[in-house]
Amino acid sequence: MPKYFKFYLIWAILVFVLVFVKGGFSTDNITHFLILVFLGINLWLFKKRGKYAGQNPKRYFIWYCVLSAAVVEGCYMITSPVFTSLRFTAGMSGGQMLVNYLIDLTFTVPAYFLIFRVVWWLINKYQYNVWQVAILFALGQGLGDGSRTFLANPGLLIFIPYILINYHAMNVVPFLKVQDALPAERSNSFLKYLAPVVLLFLTYIFCGVIIYTVGAIFKLK
Repeated sequence: MPKYFKFYLIWAILVFVLVFVKGGFSTDNITHFLILVFLGINLWLFKKRGKYAGQNPKRYFIWYCVLSAAVVEGCYMITSPVFTSLRFTAGMSGGQMLVNYLIDLTFTVPAYFLIFRVVWWLINKYQYNVWQVAILFALGQGLGDGSRTFLANPGLLIFIPYILINYHAMNVVPFLKVQDALPAERSNSFLKYLAPVVLLFLTYIFCGVIIYTVGAIFKLK
């Protein structure tokens, strides 16, 4: 584990301890606890099953990422679904929860297919290790996904590991699964550090504009 990731790990642990101690069993903390559990199970399954050995790593990677993102979306249904009106609330029936979750996925899954197509292009063009994927790709996703929040309150950036766990849960294990299937000859230029942050930031902004524009047509808020 490189030193920069050790630093990030210490930072993330401090942020999570602070937030969990202060917030207790808030819905936000329950959401992030569930995501941590999902990531842990995924890592355990990877250790048990090993790397992907099939013939279509691109399809496997993108679908794995999208399905992982759908799980993360499910964890967020009690706090911040794609539209606030879809949030699970006390007393809501199981049928209504299922409908709300499916509506959420109807809007977000197409976006995730585009996002992870961009991720696939990046990991095939540039040479990354898993630590770089964990930080750089999650940073681009987190800044894009949380752009309105961070623009309104830049001080919250110090707590950014709290949301980056969302993208670790989507990206890290799928990358580990297909890492050996990626091209041997990939660029190691300095651009590899900028490309995921910039491209994923812009992709999230683009997807967000489309999602909320279409949502407004259907009067979803």
